[in-house]
Amino acid sequence: MSFIKKLMTSLLSIACTIGCSNTNNEQERKDLIKWLNHHIAQISQQIESDIEKESKGFYVHLGKTEYSSKGYIEYQLVEKTGKRLEISERSLLTVDDIKNTDGYKQLVLISDKLNIQLDIKEFNVDGDEVEDSGELDEYIDDEDRYFVIRISGWLPEG
Repeated sequence: MSFIKKLMTSLLSIACTIGCSNTNNEQERKDLIKWLNHHIAQISQQIESDIEKESKGFYVHLGKTEYSSKGYIEYQLVEKTGKRLEISERSLLTVDDIKNTDGYKQLVLISDKLNIQLDIKEFNVDGDEVEDSGELDEYIDDEDRYFVIRISGWLPEG
């Protein structure tokens, strides 16, 4: 009898873990959407001044040292800590979820008003040309991914 009891307890534990993780994944998705809506709304409030700085060559691009315009700005979506937001590929969050936030819709309206291009892309962390800790690469079943919003389409000031 004790074997059957242990087996039943194990099966019940596994079933709870599976059921609970789906609930947690959906809650995580909702929390991320709420944060990203806020974060993208902040981007939309600074976009015009960022474009003005970039067209003069004064916008700080990652790795850029010269004072010339690139004609685009890329905003990596970040966590509350300011670190790049990297989520599991198993996360339920999608690009469409981000596009459906009020913050992103606000960006669309601004880009239409300014007659500039707006795009959002998803990238896998593996192969993003960011240096890692130097450890040996190993197979990872669940690659993280991140999102970048890119605006472009203005002429640099000469």
